[in-house]
Amino acid sequence: MELLLAIFLAVLTGIVAIAFYYEHPKAEIPHGISERQKLYALHYSMNFCLGLATFLEKVGIISEVQLLRVIMETIPPLKDSSLLIKDLRFERVKVRIYQPKTSNNSQRRGILYFHGGVGRLGSIRAYERQCRYICRKTNSVVVCVGYRLAPEHPYPAQFEDCLTAAVHFLRTAQDHGVDPSRVVVCGDSSGGTLTAAVAQALVNRRDLPKLRAQILIYPFLQCVDLNLPSYQQNGGVPILLKERTLVLGLKYVNVDLGIIKDIFKGCHVSEDRRLKYQKWVSPDYIPQEFKTRGYKPNPTYLPSKEICEVAESVFDPVFSPLLAEDSVIAQLPETFILTCEFDVLRDDGLLYKKRLEDHGIKVTWCHLQEGFHGTVFLALFELPPGIEQPLKLRFFHSLLITTMVGGKILEKLGICNDLTILRLMLNGIPPWRDSKLLIKDLTVDEGRSAVNWADLSFLASFSTVQVSQHNSCAVGSPLHWGTGAFERVCRYMAKKCNSVVVSVGYRLAPEHPYPGQYFDCLNATLYFMRNLEKYHVDPGFIIISGDSCGANFATVICQILLNDRDLPKVRAQVLLYPGLQGLDFQLPSYQQNAFVPMLPRKMIIYLCFRYLNKKPTVWKDVLQNCHVPESMRHQYKKWVSADIIPDEFKIRGYIPPKPTSYKPEVHEAIKEILAITFSPLLAEDSIICQLPESYIATCEFDVLRDDGLLYKKRLEDNGVQVTWYHCKNGFHGILAFFGYGIFSFLSGNKLMDSVVNYINSL
Repeated sequence: MELLLAIFLAVLTGIVAIAFYYEHPKAEIPHGISERQKLYALHYSMNFCLGLATFLEKVGIISEVQLLRVIMETIPPLKDSSLLIKDLRFERVKVRIYQPKTSNNSQRRGILYFHGGVGRLGSIRAYERQCRYICRKTNSVVVCVGYRLAPEHPYPAQFEDCLTAAVHFLRTAQDHGVDPSRVVVCGDSSGGTLTAAVAQALVNRRDLPKLRAQILIYPFLQCVDLNLPSYQQNGGVPILLKERTLVLGLKYVNVDLGIIKDIFKGCHVSEDRRLKYQKWVSPDYIPQEFKTRGYKPNPTYLPSKEICEVAESVFDPVFSPLLAEDSVIAQLPETFILTCEFDVLRDDGLLYKKRLEDHGIKVTWCHLQEGFHGTVFLALFELPPGIEQPLKLRFFHSLLITTMVGGKILEKLGICNDLTILRLMLNGIPPWRDSKLLIKDLTVDEGRSAVNWADLSFLASFSTVQVSQHNSCAVGSPLHWGTGAFERVCRYMAKKCNSVVVSVGYRLAPEHPYPGQYFDCLNATLYFMRNLEKYHVDPGFIIISGDSCGANFATVICQILLNDRDLPKVRAQVLLYPGLQGLDFQLPSYQQNAFVPMLPRKMIIYLCFRYLNKKPTVWKDVLQNCHVPESMRHQYKKWVSADIIPDEFKIRGYIPPKPTSYKPEVHEAIKEILAITFSPLLAEDSIICQLPESYIATCEFDVLRDDGLLYKKRLEDNGVQVTWYHCKNGFHGILAFFGYGIFSFLSGNKLMDSVVNYINSL
């Protein structure tokens, strides 16, 4: 089965790679954009997602739009205590309302936000950041409209929902603390199209208050001329390529894609329409300064009656608001238009600006000289300030989420378990042979532990990033996923530390239930500690190491070995971003990094349940610490408490949580996470004081950061020497990318060298 899945993934990767090859040359990143490499990376990410979505739809696994919608919503924003957020319905339409919590004596401004996504993608959740930001910065009530999406709900259902929501809000504005005379409609991209269309539809409504303004962010406004200067100049600029614009638009209005070439030539515009629209849509109305980047007038082609009939719907002002009659345009409210220099839709905004100004409408125009389509959406897609290479991290997180979604789909289809496909992906790409190392695969203790060791002193290092993955250990080599990604770490440690590296392939949950993993790690350790001479290992230099839950295993093994007088003493333990307790999931690091890749807070709870072979029915209660009896909470407060975390780690918005009540049924469901084998931070002082010298690494943007900080304090309080390394720009699992060239992270490389230097100093 694993071989078949490996073949499946190889074929899938090949198909996506082909999509990269054929699509990427079309990307033309202008020299006017300062961060060109980031835009290339974004282009690659989009191509991967589009290629994967197309492939999975063609093989009948999931529709293209469904997968793209999931990817678009991958990382929800952090909690915001300054806002009151509610989900409501305006008649049949879903909306989410954002209101500042601060008191206000007068009625606030109201903003209706229509999200982008070509009528097929996007959602309230995907645009959560934009709406929160606007709400905070303008002290306004913001309503994000969750209109129905095509193709399930064909065009113009999207416009109808937006108009319904706008009418309802104008009628009930005061119920939400909004001045009805200060309601603004706003949207980006196709959301800008909907904004313009709604504003036009409301101009003749005498039963409603007038709109105060409309805000159009790089809007699509016409499908008459797709050879305007901006279409020519930016046709290959990500993320909205010229051809992609028309393909997505035609899919939205359900028009045959076979006429794309004819529309680019203008064959879909009849002579009558051409005469009518040329006074509104023409390169002649684009200022000369926007034609300097190689614009060439396009030849005129004769219209085709057949094509004109097929393309009839693209001239509807709901789809092309720039084509509305003068009588409508003249009544529109004050307008803000944002355009981007490197956007195919730039000239749509410029032409609409001119039409409005010609009719005496006040227009505020903002032009982003280095901007490209989607730049506002991406700018607000924040990761915590200071995290390393956020664009690259977002790509890897999206890839992980996509794989997890694909795994769930394959599991439901009965093809394989979702963990199987995730394990295959996370094993990574095997490295080249290394002639400097002798590498052997062995089986010890009656087949219970597979061991990979490199012959070059001895360190047994149990490693993993996620509890359900195949990971192991190495001489100062903290991370190893089978023979894949962490093979590089093991080899690096063996060479740089001149050490024997042992990588333990312990059995995995849920096939082998907890605590089988500890037994395998312990058996492997005991075997090698009793056979050190065989591997030319100095008994005085045994180091036990691990990362994440592998560091948890290493911690437990070190504590267990203290009572064995027949074995050599462990020289040191090396713990890299360890998970050490299941008592408190409301520590500052859990709050601050709750949504940071690669290990969000919800995922760690979910993985704990999967690891312990429990159904995650009470995960929300566990997240609120309802699983901890009051007696235990009081007993361990001296070791596990936010009060013990230094203040410097609380400045990123930590808010002490409200007390929660203990729920016995929740404790019974997940009581194993409070055992010492799962939460070694809870071991007694009589054990902690005997532990060997320790190295602990923590990452600032890691939910497990405070576990490491608390264990560091416990060790130091008990007289154990601790070397602490804090990766200020790092995130959980950063060493999984070590050794992958441009895909690795500088912080991970520095962390690896810090571990090497520590081991070599012993």
